[in-house]
Amino acid sequence: MDKKLTDCFNPVRYSFNYSKKNPKYLYRINYTIPMKNKFLKLSLALVMPLIASAKTDWTPTFKDAPVTKEEVKVIAAAMPTSPIVKPKAKRKVLIYSATAGFRHKSIPYGKIALRLMGKKTGAFETVISDNPANFEPAALEKFDAVILLNTTQDFFMPSSKTQRDEFSDKEWAALQKRNDRLVDNLVDYVTNGGGLAGIHAATDSCYNHKEYGDTIGGYFWGHPWTAKTNVTIVVEDPEHKIIKPVFEGMKDFRLQEEIYQFQEEPYSRDRLRVLLHLDPDRSDKVDPEKVKRTDGDFAVAWVQKVGKGRVFYTSIGHNNHIFSNPLMLKHYLAGIQFAMGDLKADTTPSSKRK
Repeated sequence: MDKKLTDCFNPVRYSFNYSKKNPKYLYRINYTIPMKNKFLKLSLALVMPLIASAKTDWTPTFKDAPVTKEEVKVIAAAMPTSPIVKPKAKRKVLIYSATAGFRHKSIPYGKIALRLMGKKTGAFETVISDNPANFEPAALEKFDAVILLNTTQDFFMPSSKTQRDEFSDKEWAALQKRNDRLVDNLVDYVTNGGGLAGIHAATDSCYNHKEYGDTIGGYFWGHPWTAKTNVTIVVEDPEHKIIKPVFEGMKDFRLQEEIYQFQEEPYSRDRLRVLLHLDPDRSDKVDPEKVKRTDGDFAVAWVQKVGKGRVFYTSIGHNNHIFSNPLMLKHYLAGIQFAMGDLKADTTPSSKRK
């Protein structure tokens, strides 16, 4: 072997040990290297920053239980076959379901239902992805609406309860900075004319970001009506363009579903057009100590205009069977078509209706 090459392989003593205390580096490396072995020293200096960079570019992944073929057939059979209104152009929506808190088992059912809905009705094309890169401004411009499907907490972040120890303080701060920037991007996207549709836990998200709360319309404040509760939902605004094509002739309907109550702020009928609400007197009785609102206002679905953009939200979407309920699927379709801009509807706040 050439002497210049053999010089690069002078005896080197080193060991690799996994380090949990310093998650910036996957390994702690102890080594003794002759000074003339500059190549090896340079390699070690380059590898560690690459590992750190990968951690600050973290992308969420989840291992949801699969939906069976039989269940897919049931979802497909319940699907509407035509749009509420004809799309004005070819539409594309982003379906995002990352969670940093509670993760709903119904998420994979929702993904399948929304994908089939777009395909069967021709109302929209779906991109199903939990990659935060889709919330960069240039990427968001490609979508007519974003659908937040049961997102929870700071949904661009790892879980602070189960994943925090995997990151150094510096890496966590970088991820938090990215999270705040991406939430701002989403709010700006809506304000500048984009659409947003939130399903169920989209209001259990981004509590430290006031602009997000204002945009989605409210923040979760518990669910006295749990997943096994039988509830009565009142069709509050029967002539509304989003409601009439779905619930025409219906004053109310029954569901077995978890129903949210919302914090006193930012939820307000002075800003939101409430479409559906819960009737607690005709629903299963719940623990009164868990009912925090004292005004009896338990909204279930609403719309609002945010800047030039459109927002639709419904708290229905906890249970798996909701995504194979024909009425609820049509409810989602109407709301999504509103968010995309195809279904024109009045957003005058409920308190200001004549």
